[in-house]
Amino acid sequence: MSGDLDIVDIHTHLWPRDWGLDGVRRISSGLADEILRKITDPSSLLSEFETAGISLAVLSTTTESLFGVEGPVDHDIIRSVNDWLTGLVEAHPGRLAALATIDPFSGETAAREAERALGELGLSGLVVDSSRNSKFIGDPSARATFAVAAKYKVPVFVHPINAPQAEILIAGAGKLGNSHGRGLMNGVAFLSALESGLLDEFPDLDFIFATLGLGAIVQASRGGRYSRQNRAEGRRPNIYFDTMGDDPSIIAILAEFFGPERVLAGTDWPILPSLSEQSLRNSLETAGLDEEAQKLIAGGNARRILGRALR
Repeated sequence: MSGDLDIVDIHTHLWPRDWGLDGVRRISSGLADEILRKITDPSSLLSEFETAGISLAVLSTTTESLFGVEGPVDHDIIRSVNDWLTGLVEAHPGRLAALATIDPFSGETAAREAERALGELGLSGLVVDSSRNSKFIGDPSARATFAVAAKYKVPVFVHPINAPQAEILIAGAGKLGNSHGRGLMNGVAFLSALESGLLDEFPDLDFIFATLGLGAIVQASRGGRYSRQNRAEGRRPNIYFDTMGDDPSIIAILAEFFGPERVLAGTDWPILPSLSEQSLRNSLETAGLDEEAQKLIAGGNARRILGRALR
């Protein structure tokens, strides 16, 4: 393959300092101290990504990271976080983009903040939790927020959250058990989008899920939008999965099931390490992808769906 890859990492996190290692708003996250230091330090991200050859990092601060997995949210805090994300993007044009933090299950209140974040602040999309208070993204309460995203033609990243009774999963299999539980919640959110009529109401809205939720393709493949015939004919909805790293076997599965035009390079930084330009190139080649598909997954797909909001 000729030339450098234009790599866009769709899945990176930064939190305001108050939620970091010594922050006054810190909540129990189970993250190591070094990760908590990095996740509140934009300079760590910028330095690592420049060294690794990453063109653009797409930032998100999830509702779960601010308030935990259940209970009410403080919309004044959400507004302040979106203002903070906007400031980061403005300070580093062309290197950072950001998704607005939104709790879509808050109905019209969430929709108003989505309107502000997209229409006034110019953020590049939305990040929402897979579930909150026993509701998944197919719930009617989330429709008003998704209508705003559809209006502005920006993507919605549906982020994993801890599963109920996560402590049981941790007791059984440690951190990997907890990660599997997060994948369960993200996978159910993916199936919720398929089964709730959400995609019929917003056929042009782009949804992004994390590869933690990939197990749900077993259910999705049994018929409907992801039937064998639909996949063979290339008829798939506007649903994307990120790679969460650069394992060639995982990339090959994603590209075969969703099509290379529906796969996005991503890491979950700083929970997982940054991508490397050379390593990603090697993995894409090992996955059996041609040059066009490699460019799409590395950054072309992300730039297409982020579209007008990129600065």
